[in-house]
Amino acid sequence: MAGAEGAILDAALVEFERHGVHRVALDDVARRAGVSRTTIYRRFANRDELVAAVIERENVALFADIAEELRGAGRGSNYYVEAFTLSILRFRRHRVLDQLMADEPALVLAQARRHYPRAIERMAEALHVIFPDGFAERVGERAVADLADTILRYALMALMLPSAQPLETAEQIREFATRHFLPSLPSALRAVPV
Repeated sequence: MAGAEGAILDAALVEFERHGVHRVALDDVARRAGVSRTTIYRRFANRDELVAAVIERENVALFADIAEELRGAGRGSNYYVEAFTLSILRFRRHRVLDQLMADEPALVLAQARRHYPRAIERMAEALHVIFPDGFAERVGERAVADLADTILRYALMALMLPSAQPLETAEQIREFATRHFLPSLPSALRAVPV
């Protein structure tokens, strides 16, 4: 994304990282982006839309990185477990997304409710990149969308809810994914080895 909108999103991301979403004034974003406050309002109707646009852009980049990394991974491990594990680890390393999960759970849930269909589409697009050639076509778009929905629900649960067992290391997350996430997969995907 180029031009003023890209500069606004870049500036908002920096400000959110430094001060948190609720403590950032649009004047600060405008100053950092080198635009007027009016320019921000021409592109985003309100502050919530700006927050949603930053989250959307960061999620798109994150999912693309995850898909690329998984596509390059060896075929010896279970793709579902690896995709889930990598998603959790990447979200936690992203300072703004992780901070939102920890500090603004109500905002995250409100954004999830509002933008959930797009999040499923984005995850399904990433799955098409991750899957071996022809796999998505074999199981069908419905199964891919169901898997995207399942991944997102379990990821939100793992990121936002306390756990009886720690979910900090890759190995702990893999164990959780193997014991809880894999059995929850849509039947069309459980029946077909990846």
